[in-house]
Amino acid sequence: MNFRTADLNLFRVFVTLLEEKNATRAGERLGLSQSAVSHALRRLREMVGDDLFIRGQTGLRPTPRALEIADTARTALKLLETAVSAQKFDPSTDQHVFNIAAGTYISYVLGPLIAERVLRCAPNVQIHFRSLYAGMTEDLDTGSLDMVIGCFEAIPGRFTHTQLFEESGVWVLRRDHPAVIAGIDYETLARLPRLGVSGGNDDPDRTSAGHLGLRRVTSWGERYDLAGNAYQPISVQDSFSALNMISRSDMVCILPRRLAQMAAERGKVAMVEPPNAPSPTPFGAVLRATDGADSPNGWLLSLCLEAAAAL
Repeated sequence: MNFRTADLNLFRVFVTLLEEKNATRAGERLGLSQSAVSHALRRLREMVGDDLFIRGQTGLRPTPRALEIADTARTALKLLETAVSAQKFDPSTDQHVFNIAAGTYISYVLGPLIAERVLRCAPNVQIHFRSLYAGMTEDLDTGSLDMVIGCFEAIPGRFTHTQLFEESGVWVLRRDHPAVIAGIDYETLARLPRLGVSGGNDDPDRTSAGHLGLRRVTSWGERYDLAGNAYQPISVQDSFSALNMISRSDMVCILPRRLAQMAAERGKVAMVEPPNAPSPTPFGAVLRATDGADSPNGWLLSLCLEAAAAL
């Protein structure tokens, strides 16, 4: 490859193919015919010495080599775009659709505060919350997903992580539980049957390259475990199912404090502070490292930070 003679327009085609996963749709965005896109892709393959894309059931899938150079290509194009336009996103007038992957708990706790601010100051903005899912890292890479909010063990270097808030756990049991009426202590709590909360799929999210994904924390309640081998007859996949089951049984479980507090205020459950509680768990937002402060996603992050500060 001789970079001095390379056609930089080919990288516009490359990045658009990453986002659209379809040559026809990429051509429509770029104002090119499908044959022109195919010709550009052939030149790119010759230049790089790699297939770059392979056909899959859901469209064109990037090869590991394509993912390797994707971030650099996006960054270069973004810098060129910024250099010639230098236009700041204005939420009061600009139209934009954002896609955020977040767990149900995040949508429940943080979502209303985000919605309140969007309705107040961004009349032409739409935000779509999606569940966390396999493949979200690749969608974040290609731009079809703008942000992921959650608790993570590992974050690849091509992304940025910004902490939004911290959460701790608290033991929860139904308000009219016999142990509550009798005056519960930790010894009694340790003997009660426990409900497990698995947090969903334990497998880390992966890209098509097989090793470049976010790795999220799927369960942190075990850090609050009491001494002894507790009887755990049931486990569920999320905190909302657990809350409903706790309110109709004699089991106890660890739930996120903010969710438990809302239920306690409605008279549904009683809360018991854990002994020797571990440090709070941080929840944060993950974006592409190329998303600058003046970009639409930069504005989205500032909105989420403002909303989290009101928790």
